[in-house]
Amino acid sequence: MLQAATAMPELAYAEPPRPLTGGFWAELLAFSLATPPLGWPSELVARLMPDAGQARKETIIQTTVALGGFSTPAVRASGGPDSGLGRAYMVMDRAPGAPLLSGLTGLGAVVSAVGALRRLPDLLAVSMARLHALDIRPIREQLSSISEVPVTLAGMLAVLQEMAGKYERADLAAAAQWLLDHPPAPAPEVLCHGDLHPFNLLVSDHRVTVLDWTAALMAPRAYDAAFTSLLLAEPPLILPRGLRPVSGAVGAGLARRFLARYQKESGVTIPSGQVRWHQGAVCLRALVEAAGWAQQRILDDRAGHPWLVFGPSFADRLSALTGSAVDLPRTS
Repeated sequence: MLQAATAMPELAYAEPPRPLTGGFWAELLAFSLATPPLGWPSELVARLMPDAGQARKETIIQTTVALGGFSTPAVRASGGPDSGLGRAYMVMDRAPGAPLLSGLTGLGAVVSAVGALRRLPDLLAVSMARLHALDIRPIREQLSSISEVPVTLAGMLAVLQEMAGKYERADLAAAAQWLLDHPPAPAPEVLCHGDLHPFNLLVSDHRVTVLDWTAALMAPRAYDAAFTSLLLAEPPLILPRGLRPVSGAVGAGLARRFLARYQKESGVTIPSGQVRWHQGAVCLRALVEAAGWAQQRILDDRAGHPWLVFGPSFADRLSALTGSAVDLPRTS
């Protein structure tokens, strides 16, 4: 595949592809090239993606953002499911570093979160502010050709409402309608990552690299701020009952510090009502996706996914915001 993409039939591996952990949607493979094309590093990662439309959107965004100087792996090659792999793919530089946090279960996760309290909000806030400062026009122009998947928040909400109906989830469809009927005050669109959390940051010395653009959208900055503050406020830790209050207290502190630093770094104040509405959109997104897994009877395959760990809290938040009594996904 790369031999054809680079017009280098002599291209060969120094180390063959090996699976990388992380991610629920795409398959990641790390490999090395013996003699890479001019300008390429030898250490690379292939991302194999199951949905061609989402893959095209993600590839456009990551490529453009990297060319704009933002710290994300440069895209070296890409193609659709007809490229020989049976799935859409993207080959990118392998970024140095490791996630700031490791381990999602037990007391060690709480200890790690406490230890990262001084760094984590700043790293996320600074990365987000830099992303939102990028010129969105080149991305908007390229995304205008995509119709298979939503590229704006309004488009995402419309799709979520449609999918909730297909899944026979009247409660989620009603919550989506409430969000559509009660929008916040208009705000300029920026490029939102849509999934900016600690495990999508690789930290190496003073460099922070942002990964995984699958959920990226053109949306008000409040959407990104709402997503990250929500996940920080309720970290997806599977803990003994007695330790959950500790996790909640740590998370609330992380979320407050993140929002304060982001607003200072960006120079933009986001009203709390806008954060709350956009957090509702995040909860809806998670619960509709989980409802799809329930319909496909693959909930067990997604065990440990944040959407399922967060499920009860997300349902409570969305119910309180919209007045729709939102239930948790279950296999019928």
